[in-house]
Amino acid sequence: MNPFMYGKIVTGKHFFDRVDELKRILDTLEGGNNLVLYAPRRYGKSSLVKRAFEELEKKGFTTVYIDFMSIYSREVFIKNFSNAIVEKKSSSIEKTVKKVAKLIRGIVPSVLFDNVGNPQFSFSWIEGNDKEATLEDIINLPEKFATSNNKWIIAFDEFQEITKLNGESFEKLLRSLIQHHKNVSYIFLGSRTHLLKDMFSNKNRAFYNSALLMNIGAINISDSTEYLIKRFALDKIEISNEVAEYLIKRVDSIPYYIQFIAAEVWQQVINYDMHVKKINVDEAIKSVVELKADYY
Repeated sequence: MNPFMYGKIVTGKHFFDRVDELKRILDTLEGGNNLVLYAPRRYGKSSLVKRAFEELEKKGFTTVYIDFMSIYSREVFIKNFSNAIVEKKSSSIEKTVKKVAKLIRGIVPSVLFDNVGNPQFSFSWIEGNDKEATLEDIINLPEKFATSNNKWIIAFDEFQEITKLNGESFEKLLRSLIQHHKNVSYIFLGSRTHLLKDMFSNKNRAFYNSALLMNIGAINISDSTEYLIKRFALDKIEISNEVAEYLIKRVDSIPYYIQFIAAEVWQQVINYDMHVKKINVDEAIKSVVELKADYY
């Protein structure tokens, strides 16, 4: 099995351990503060947050991850956010649904079962309900469930896409509510960096000065070199420090492309030479470029 993974959120043994960045994230969130994490696409923001969440869960935090790229309306936000929260409750889903019924106005929650019998949270709208009130209750739901001994961390990925949900009015509503949350911290991620930074550094925006801004840069070359050598060695494939550094520099130390090209190199050498050379890196890059050209 190829030891390199790309095109999806990377966790566990596939993750590049960004030690310094991970510590900064953990310290900030454990301290009860909010954080903004920004970088261009392919720099591993989501994977880094998932890695942080693994550590936070071990320490007794409850974590929830929401991707705004898949949210195109307030109704979808209500559905996705409520489902994500209910799934994180340790008590039975039936008990959680009963509690949700008391905490959220405008909906009738219920339990449905999928094809294999697993319970799933669902709800129907009460006719003539005030959806704004429902939205407020959903946003406040993590604070209702969190306690001083079980704090919650919410990640909003591609948060700049919130403007799709009726512009700045939703932004203002969200800010007005979560600023009162005592046992919930938030981490906001985004790849459209100029938009995300403006949301938190423009004094005319609702989230102005509400979170620490943190930029994620390229991966450290020495750490990446060590990672490549160890991952190739799992299949007894040799790669020198020089060739590993060559690969990393050819892709500007961007985590996604390091994994992508390394995976292509692995395909070339496994069961053949078992020794990675610079020409293998060049051929892998050429292959990927041709593949992308065909795709577009």
